[in-house]
Amino acid sequence: MRIPGLVLATCALASPALAGPTQAPIIGGTNTTVGQFPNVVALQVGGGLCTGTLLTKDWVLTAAHCIDPNVVGQSEAQITSGLRIHFDTVNIFQSQGTVVRASQIFKHPGFDLNNLGMHDIGLVRLATPVTDRAPARVNFDPAKAPVGIAVTMVGYGVTSRSNPNSAGTQRVVDQTSVSCAIGGGSDADLLCFSQVAGKGKCVGDSGGPSFATIDGQQWQVGVTSFGDQNCQQFGADTRTDAEEAFVLEHVPELNPCDADNPCAEGRTCFQGTCIADPFSPGGIGSECADGPECESGQCASSSEESLCTFACATGTDGACPDGFECRDTSGGAGGVCWPTDEGGCCSTGNGGVPTSLIGVAAVGLFLRRRRRR
Repeated sequence: MRIPGLVLATCALASPALAGPTQAPIIGGTNTTVGQFPNVVALQVGGGLCTGTLLTKDWVLTAAHCIDPNVVGQSEAQITSGLRIHFDTVNIFQSQGTVVRASQIFKHPGFDLNNLGMHDIGLVRLATPVTDRAPARVNFDPAKAPVGIAVTMVGYGVTSRSNPNSAGTQRVVDQTSVSCAIGGGSDADLLCFSQVAGKGKCVGDSGGPSFATIDGQQWQVGVTSFGDQNCQQFGADTRTDAEEAFVLEHVPELNPCDADNPCAEGRTCFQGTCIADPFSPGGIGSECADGPECESGQCASSSEESLCTFACATGTDGACPDGFECRDTSGGAGGVCWPTDEGGCCSTGNGGVPTSLIGVAAVGLFLRRRRRR
């Protein structure tokens, strides 16, 4: 669906000297304080600035156009290696806060820069887990985010369309959604907002959240996407419920599995998360050469073989799936799940990792995490 007269709420310039894409900011809002929205982050990418939300300890949700090579002007590998995710700062030009690198980026494959109105959603996998705060709750139920829902918008965008140097400060504003007919969009794909009253999103807020109170809890219902050229008429979010399949494909732990909610064929429920069947391609116990070949992003090696694995706490019951045990690594990186001698149908048995090698520095097991691209 092509919507005429629209521009992306793209990335604000990270400094006056840089040229690059422009993104949406919070207009008519108020400055936040450190800790007020601890799961809302600033993303510096390709000389530009976007906003995102911590979904789990390993994942940040943002807009597809924030990490799209066609928008940023860099390759996927360059974007990934150069991306900086800033936590615990309300002004990234005064304080960088805590900076985390990215290990992977995923934009929705259906996103089309020339056909705005759907699928403007992306994910960033963090190179280092963030475990000191609660991630955002993400809404996947369209009935709980109807037209007319009240939301709280957060972003690092500009406060004035005419002043691109006003980006970089985290701000918040309250809004109420309206029918997307004002911009020619679909209420099934978008949350839309009138900005004629002088408040809303603009350049630099792209990828940021719109939060709504649902059943007494704060849930993210939208991801900032686009608006009119001057940020004076309307703005639009990608609905999180409309992009459930894409998000859960990469972050299945957001939909915990159990006896009443089993995993799809080819996947196994482990500790509430659907993982690839052990020994299946990319699954724990399958052969690998490097982290990207593994669903977990972790490939562990002994002197004889390399297998997909994931980290575990030694001495903890149930730390690994059936047929695996948590073994210490020699490099002090903690434990990893490794097939037992009596492991699954494809277990390597005694030829895999002899117990005598575990803990021997010269030839012991070591972790190789997902390569930074």
